[in-house]
Amino acid sequence: MKSITRSPLIKKILLSAAGSPLKKKIDRASDDIKAAQNRVLSSIIEHARDTVFGREHHFNTIKTIADYQKAVPVRDFEGHRPYIDRMCRGEPDVLFPGKPLFYNTTSGTTDKPKLIPVSQSYFTKAYGVTNRLWLYSCLHDNPHLFDGQNLSAVSPAVEGHVEDGTPFGSISGAAYINIPKILKDLYAVPYPVICIKNYQAKYYAMMRCALEVKITYIITVNPSTLLQFHRTVLENSTDLIKDIHDGTLRADVSSEIDPVERPGVLRRFSPDPERAHQIESILQTHEGHLLPLHYWPDLVCINTWKQGNCSLILPKIAGFYPKNTVIREFGYQASELRAGIVLGNDWNYSLLLANLYLFEFIEASENGKLSSTALLAHELEIGKSYYILFSNGSGLYRYNINDIIRVTGFYRQFPLVEFIQKGEGVTSLTGEKLSEVQVIRCVEEASKTTGMEIEFYTVFCDRNAFKYKLFVEFSGDADHKQKTLFLATVDSRLKYYNPEYAAKRGSNRLHAPELIEMVQNSYEVLKDRLVNEDEVREGQYKVRYLRDDEEMMQRYEDLTVK
Repeated sequence: MKSITRSPLIKKILLSAAGSPLKKKIDRASDDIKAAQNRVLSSIIEHARDTVFGREHHFNTIKTIADYQKAVPVRDFEGHRPYIDRMCRGEPDVLFPGKPLFYNTTSGTTDKPKLIPVSQSYFTKAYGVTNRLWLYSCLHDNPHLFDGQNLSAVSPAVEGHVEDGTPFGSISGAAYINIPKILKDLYAVPYPVICIKNYQAKYYAMMRCALEVKITYIITVNPSTLLQFHRTVLENSTDLIKDIHDGTLRADVSSEIDPVERPGVLRRFSPDPERAHQIESILQTHEGHLLPLHYWPDLVCINTWKQGNCSLILPKIAGFYPKNTVIREFGYQASELRAGIVLGNDWNYSLLLANLYLFEFIEASENGKLSSTALLAHELEIGKSYYILFSNGSGLYRYNINDIIRVTGFYRQFPLVEFIQKGEGVTSLTGEKLSEVQVIRCVEEASKTTGMEIEFYTVFCDRNAFKYKLFVEFSGDADHKQKTLFLATVDSRLKYYNPEYAAKRGSNRLHAPELIEMVQNSYEVLKDRLVNEDEVREGQYKVRYLRDDEEMMQRYEDLTVK
């Protein structure tokens, strides 16, 4: 089995030397959150004072956060889009001085994707400095993290260019290619493999790289990727063993790599009959019961999202990995900002980086009301849920990301939060205000109560029929009576948790929900189609369990049992 080329001890020493001062710095900042937030505001105002946005919003007169709140309205991405469109055409000094280093892309609420501007200073602070602190804290809790190599699932840094030639792509990919030189040999997968567009070929190539080495660390924001890694091994074991034995990469997969980069990738491979025989023996020993713990017995830690919808995927990987493998929360972040950081293996919450961003909050129950007041970070209360607004110093000002977070505590004075759901995960056909959290809870309880195991599901609004449609893929065979009981249980639990739903159902203003059964592997088929049609990026694909989207509902209907 191949190993890393530089001493793990040297890496640990260097990362500790870089990370320890950063930990002390955030500790000092968290002693006084008001001062930290005022420093962030001053930095933002000073930085953007002479930009188009700064002049329009009279940044030269802003002295306090109250001044800032009066001068700058709360906006979502569409409110920022006119400025970003000007930047894409090449106009400098619009939202921040100069031009963007690149644009981070993510799907938008309209038919147009979001292009999130990234300045050089923001990229350095949020993804350079913060990454060092993040890795330092992971290594501190997991001393053997660097004893092997890392498997990371990210998207390409460059996926195209805007009108003035500035690239757009994934900020995770940009961070991947800017790994400090001392750490580069820790990464099992070369960047050109990350850029393979064919979904199946990319995963094959990733596992071809990762299966022949000692993997001790996995990073993937979405835990569904972990299922896909293992599925790739199960479905391609013969070819993977042959490639490892011969030092090759299957021809149809290698043809998907950029021709310029292909020779360099292929030169990385060399025959490894010993590892090939080892994997073959593992497969024979555990035939029909193969798990990642058998081919990655030294896996120390997995960084992935554990909150929100992703929590429903975690039971599917229970028992996958060695008993000592830590499943560590990835931390609260989005395409627009890296808002939080996790500093401990046992943290199921994130420390808001109030030394980097200006945060504001609106109580979840008050959102949308004319009288709603934006609170500051020092005004939060433990146990309460809030919509989060932020200014990131990279062109987004009082940005409403439509995320709901819950405050779980404080790290000195900095808030500790957990992500709950997207704010848009609330629907209302007749005033019932059904939430995604309620749907998740009720379907889970119905599954346990009736013994009906579920692989995948989503609830859709049918606005024409005034009812909800529950699309479900069951784990095994179920008769009509069992399905009917399951649906009735979901309906009754929704009535229990949502009195308005119960009232609307009781008055027949809201009709009974409908159960629609989906074909096997519907989740992967749907995901595959969306990725291949460039409607979503693989690393950003997230299941939403409550939707109000007729076009997406039609995609689900195409995968139903006839």
